[in-house]
Amino acid sequence: MSDKAKTVFSSAVLFLILLFPNILACFVASDLSSPLKSIAYLIVVCIGLFFPMLFLRRRTYFIVIGALTLFCAPIEIASLYLNHNPATATFVGLFYSTNWEEVIGVLSVVWPLAFCTLIVWVGYFVLASRQPNEWIIPRQVSLWTACIGFPLLLIGALLFFYQYARDINKIQDKKEAITFAKDLILMKFNKIYPYNIYLNTQSVLTNRYNAKRAQKELSTFHFGIEVPEDTMPELYILVIGEAARSENFSLNGYKRETTPRLRHRKNIISYPNMYSQAGTTEESVPHMISRITASDKESLNTEKTLPEAFQEAGFQSIWITNQSRVLCIERTLEAVDQRYETGKDMSTTNNYDEYLLAHLQKSLTNRSEKQFIVLHTMGSHWRYDTRYPESFEQYTPALGRDFTLSMIKPSNRQRLVNAYDNTILYTDYFLDSLISIVEKEHIPAIVMYMSDHGENLYDDERNFVLHGNYRVSRWLFHVPLIVWYSDEYASLHSEKIAQVQAHKDSRDNSSVLFESMIDAAGLHYKNDTASDAVMRTRSIFSKNYRAPDTIYVLSSNGACVAFEE
Repeated sequence: MSDKAKTVFSSAVLFLILLFPNILACFVASDLSSPLKSIAYLIVVCIGLFFPMLFLRRRTYFIVIGALTLFCAPIEIASLYLNHNPATATFVGLFYSTNWEEVIGVLSVVWPLAFCTLIVWVGYFVLASRQPNEWIIPRQVSLWTACIGFPLLLIGALLFFYQYARDINKIQDKKEAITFAKDLILMKFNKIYPYNIYLNTQSVLTNRYNAKRAQKELSTFHFGIEVPEDTMPELYILVIGEAARSENFSLNGYKRETTPRLRHRKNIISYPNMYSQAGTTEESVPHMISRITASDKESLNTEKTLPEAFQEAGFQSIWITNQSRVLCIERTLEAVDQRYETGKDMSTTNNYDEYLLAHLQKSLTNRSEKQFIVLHTMGSHWRYDTRYPESFEQYTPALGRDFTLSMIKPSNRQRLVNAYDNTILYTDYFLDSLISIVEKEHIPAIVMYMSDHGENLYDDERNFVLHGNYRVSRWLFHVPLIVWYSDEYASLHSEKIAQVQAHKDSRDNSSVLFESMIDAAGLHYKNDTASDAVMRTRSIFSKNYRAPDTIYVLSSNGACVAFEE
């Protein structure tokens, strides 16, 4: 074999080693469910690896690119092995977390793969160091490609996603469509190795820095909540749903029986006229777990949150989440007494909310304490058919594994609705199972469930679909609120339960959660009669509760506007 042939062969081997995590993704990543998607994915990856060849000589190229990518390979392979998806910010965050039990748990499962990767890494750099330091691509070709080829490729991608924004998301404003297209391109790179590792690492480190800074700034903040004198164990649970809209709950009059278990369970009170304050998780959840409303969103970082309010009252606070970490809860996650994160995100298949229940049961082993627990679920977030096991596919035809984003169109509305209703049916099962666990504790307990926002499903002539675009609609903001109470709680606080029942038809928004939870636990603002008075008017457990005259929500430009149905 000639020297040139040896060089070409060894370069091909090195290139395949660089591509190994990407090739593995084509076989195991749930997002790459078809050969066409896998081919398109590899083309984008190869273009990205080709670009540095324009500026680096052969030996330098393989050493530099290897150092920048192979170091990340064990993390990517671990995520593909465990989650069947590229590494997300949440997964990357596990390796920066102080919860070493989770990190060791991940490594203990995938250590053979990580070890083999490191062995290949050593062989790679030995082979790379022996490459001739010549130009891979002729300089004239490199110049033309760098100046013309890549700019045209970028413009083409931007135009493609711009048209997608206009056609699928119905975005009419050109500037908004361009921004959407740019963000969508960046989102795609968040799922392509090795860019996903660096982008998500940057996101994790930035969020952790901001969280620590905010925690320091709020270190002296106190709600002034009085610690109860009694030591009787009590349990208060807030379940944060995802993209669930009130209209699709049969508890609230939906024609399909999507909540059969909750409908037959005693001690259930459903509020059919509740609204979110925002159309995305990042905007809505902060208003669910704080006293700050949509009309005063600039004050969000000036107070602590609901779990910390219960901490102040001597409760153990716990956060159990099936969601990716988002900036709005980063600081709170660092502040709670215990937390559990699955390390998965929206694109992970077979990641069902019921898996959180085992961690809930572990959290309830210390029955001598008063506890406040948040469960943050995947709920009904797109893609709907990945949110529930096949046994819950009652309404068909649903999406099917061959469903792609290009098929999101009004003509497929019934398939979307069928799959979406199956997610509500599964949420009913999840909540019923959760309540069964709590019921067996035989202690005073309250479970409150509310979704962060709703979902559009081509409901009218505007043809809005999914969420996140902030275009105000009833279906995006109308959400369920469900309250369950234990018999033990009712025997102690019959007057509070009577008030919850009396207010169930009130028209209100998620700002009731904070004060309602505080009031349900019988907590008070010590030496602060003004805050105590406000709590009574904003708690559905209080006889002084008053529903607001106007519902305010955050609109597309971030402004607070009065919601009109």
